[in-house]
Amino acid sequence: MKDVKIIIGANYGDEGKGMVTRYFSNNTDNPIVILHNGTAQRGHTVDYDLNMRHVYHHFGSGTADGVPTFYASSFYIHPMEFHRELEELINKGIKVPIAFYDPLALVITPFDMLVDRATQAYIQWRYGEREYGSCAMGTWCATDRYPLNLFTIEEWIDSISERGYNSNYHYLLQLSFNECYNILCSRGVDLDKIPEYKKYFNKTKGRYSTIYFNFLCDLIKFQQYSHRLTFDEIYDKYDSLIFENGQGLGLDKNVNNEWHTTSHTGLTNPLEMLQDKNDFNAEVCYVTRSYLTRHGIGHLEQEVNKNEINKDMYDLTNIHNEFQGSLRYGYLDDKEQQLRIAKDWDVVKNDNRFRKSMVITHCNEFEDLYQNANYVSYNPYSILKR
Repeated sequence: MKDVKIIIGANYGDEGKGMVTRYFSNNTDNPIVILHNGTAQRGHTVDYDLNMRHVYHHFGSGTADGVPTFYASSFYIHPMEFHRELEELINKGIKVPIAFYDPLALVITPFDMLVDRATQAYIQWRYGEREYGSCAMGTWCATDRYPLNLFTIEEWIDSISERGYNSNYHYLLQLSFNECYNILCSRGVDLDKIPEYKKYFNKTKGRYSTIYFNFLCDLIKFQQYSHRLTFDEIYDKYDSLIFENGQGLGLDKNVNNEWHTTSHTGLTNPLEMLQDKNDFNAEVCYVTRSYLTRHGIGHLEQEVNKNEINKDMYDLTNIHNEFQGSLRYGYLDDKEQQLRIAKDWDVVKNDNRFRKSMVITHCNEFEDLYQNANYVSYNPYSILKR
């Protein structure tokens, strides 16, 4: 019988999903962490001790504990961020286990990133400020391109080798550029107003030499540290499957407001992957802080100044950045939260393979409000099962 854990943010992200994933990575048998939604825009912080912490983007939050990562077909592989984070982990002395990828997983290119960044820069030029709705990782552009010429990781891997590339590599990158350029134009971006980005979309011969080479290096590094496996092969190989979701239910692609993410943030993808399996027991863990957080613009119920939550709290991860602005805070409205959870849980509520749990982090702020959680955390280093 397989042991399945599905880690879902109950609200708008930054709930503590990385911490919970690490807990299960160390408390299950023969585990693997599965990334299945979005891309490397996630920032899942794991504090190991006072001197060691890491913010996971493209790797599962069990990596430093030797647990491998699987990139599902619904995950957008981001070779540039994979390469960057891999070097960061190695420099911290972490032995990175081999990752696995579904051959049908799609790939974000440097041009997808440039389109999203150029769009934000143009908005800032035109309106005087950014919208703070994008992580600038290229997911908005890649989603707009799909299913035109968004190629699979298998197609990209087939176009390269550890010593270079074949002619198909240039063909794939050229088509990707054309699609990205067309999307940039369709957004009404005037490149003359943002000359720092115009140079990347100049159609003069030789314009890509640096991007071609750097992306090639990223793909080669990904090829060296990952192997091809399907989900069925992963299911047979590992006893515990930990689905580490990115973002939160309030940001699901089908949520009823403009500022959502580009992916499903709840049970949709894991359920689809498990639909033909019967020999498993799944615990669906809905994670929340004892208050609300949100990056970027959009709805946030009961929003307050950070000082009203905890004036002494300093978050090393969620600092102000040019694409998402500052982290926002709010008092937890449990009625709204339970509505989000109920909507997500509805698809499995009559399925006895699934059971529901609540995980409350940051209980040091509002400890006495949450005595009925299944798992709690009062500090950055540990989860307690109740």
